[in-house]
Amino acid sequence: MKVIVKFFSIFRDIVKSNEVVLEYPLYSEIPLKRIMEDISIRYPQLVQLFNEIEPIILINGVITSGVENVRDGDEVAIVPPLSGGYKHVYISLFKNNELDIVDRIDRLASEYGKEGYGAIAIFVGIVKGYIDGYKVDELIYEAYEPYTTKALEKIANEEIAGNDNIGAIEIMHRVGSAKPGEKTLYIAVTAKGRKEAIDALSHILERVKHEVPIFKLERRNDGEYWIVGESKRIKRDNTQPSIQ
Repeated sequence: MKVIVKFFSIFRDIVKSNEVVLEYPLYSEIPLKRIMEDISIRYPQLVQLFNEIEPIILINGVITSGVENVRDGDEVAIVPPLSGGYKHVYISLFKNNELDIVDRIDRLASEYGKEGYGAIAIFVGIVKGYIDGYKVDELIYEAYEPYTTKALEKIANEEIAGNDNIGAIEIMHRVGSAKPGEKTLYIAVTAKGRKEAIDALSHILERVKHEVPIFKLERRNDGEYWIVGESKRIKRDNTQPSIQ
């Protein structure tokens, strides 16, 4: 396999080239970490600079979290921090009541308030106790992994890379069983102003609803329903295997 590694700004000056091609004849994909290790060995002068300036790594134009695999023909870009400062993306799936919203917001406020970001917009989804007059017992969220996490990462990375006013995006989605009143979705956006935060939050929420492969089964006192699309409910055949 061949991987093109592109360098920008100060990293390009160190390497003295816009790009290099790495070859791995015995592999069809390798961890991004291996690419960075090989680059550091080939260009040892980059190691000290990476310690002083944490690079942003993109694969095919999408900001990475550092744990992705690189495939044949992929383009890896190594760029310095964006002019807007340090960007933070956090993605997670959670079960039960593992989500501590207060702690997460305190951390964002403490870190990004000091950097000039003046607003955090938050969305928290919860399970409704009644739908159309019928009592809801629970919702069961079924995720298609690893594509669910990748879809969430793609949304967050694209939104934060395209907006200099946004400093941090966090998205956490429930999987498994959730009872009425329990949290199902948390999205937080840290921005320089309230309008930017609210606008970005609204856009991210719509993308999560329409682009992420998470499926819902609603159990209520008149039966079980798959929730398909925006809000269409299709009654479940109770002869089907149970989902937990």
